[in-house]
Amino acid sequence: MQESEISLLDPARLSRIDDLSLLARLVVRGSRSGMHRSIRQGRGNEFFQYRSYEPGEDLKNVDWRVFAKRDELVAKTYQEDTNVNLLLVLDGSASMAFSGTDSPCSKFRYAQMLAACFGYLAQRQGDRVGLFGGSEDSVEWIRPQGGRAALNRLLVQMGSMKPAGRDIGRASWERFNAVIPHESIVVVLSDFLDGEEEWANRLRFAKSRRYECLCLQTLDREELVLPDSDALRFVEMEGDGELSASPELIRFDYSAKMNNYQESLQKTIIQAGAEFEFLQTDLDLGHALRSFLGMRVHS
Repeated sequence: MQESEISLLDPARLSRIDDLSLLARLVVRGSRSGMHRSIRQGRGNEFFQYRSYEPGEDLKNVDWRVFAKRDELVAKTYQEDTNVNLLLVLDGSASMAFSGTDSPCSKFRYAQMLAACFGYLAQRQGDRVGLFGGSEDSVEWIRPQGGRAALNRLLVQMGSMKPAGRDIGRASWERFNAVIPHESIVVVLSDFLDGEEEWANRLRFAKSRRYECLCLQTLDREELVLPDSDALRFVEMEGDGELSASPELIRFDYSAKMNNYQESLQKTIIQAGAEFEFLQTDLDLGHALRSFLGMRVHS
């Protein structure tokens, strides 16, 4: 990946862009990595776009009229009508508002940016995009719809979300499980720091062959490695608890417990039939985009 492509995936730069639709377009159009293989090749139903001809591929893909006019080899890309639904599940609880001292953005903003890119990629491929997210007191549910206008409305709604309150309650998850359309890809973006015991039930749809599910745990670096400081005050973001402690005294025990928690969480999610990836908010968006593209290619 070239330096210019890396900069387009830098969360510090992207987090300054308020318009999620613009942000997604910049990332997807500006980053070539993985994009060619994300589109189903061959003679599909609808012409998608021109792209640079790759040496060695079938010459039948070349548009010779363009070559005659511009002396440039370009290939046609087609997309098939795959009738896939993408459901973006975005955790909007208060813990997602956390941002470390040197972090480029909050966990929620990082997840929000990724969700926008996933939605844009899916819409470009003819998929329908929907949204389920928020918190216990403010649940967003937008049924999957196709077309650019529908995606833009979804991105505007998602852009207005603010992390606050506790996780979405069991009753809302039950309703979500009951109405997920068949042939859906579900992408869950959360810190997964609350309700570990609930995830097996929340993701029970993932065992069905009708669905694919990717869970992306988004954490801040300071949640994994405590910062250097004489003292820290830990405040429960989804409750009223507070605790003061010296990082040096608790660092080893904290790291061990966090590692054990993540291993247990990953095991729970995989056993539920979903895929699991871990992300940090200071890393570029490329890893998550490649994970999503890999799932989309094989759906």
